Amino acid sequence: MRTLRTSSKKRVRFFDLVASSVIVQNTVDMMRVLQEMYADGEPVSAPDVEFLSPYMTSGIKRLGNYHLDMKRPPEPWVKESQFREAAKRARAAAAAVAAEAQRAGQKGAGP
Repeated sequence: MRTLRTSSKKRVRFFDLVASSVIVQNTVDMMRVLQEMYADGEPVSAPDVEFLSPYMTSGIKRLGNYHLDMKRPPEPWVKESQFREAAKRARAAAAAVAAEAQRAGQKGAGP
């Protein structure tokens, strides 16, 4: 029973990771298109951009058939400073949450 529960949790985490990855890639793609439009002199208004969402669900198979090519080099945007800084902040925030959870667990595990 416990193994089944652990397996289910891992599966849910994996699907969350895939969904988050799709959202990040959509955000990057949208940002690139908006930058190109602006560079080409197209009008880009804040209300139009606010209407966009990186969580598009049409045409996305959320729960299956993903192939990861581990030999493919990372896309250039991964090296851009704003994404590096965002990744650093996200890692620091995750570490802080994990440390707080560990401290809370130690307090509750008293004699």
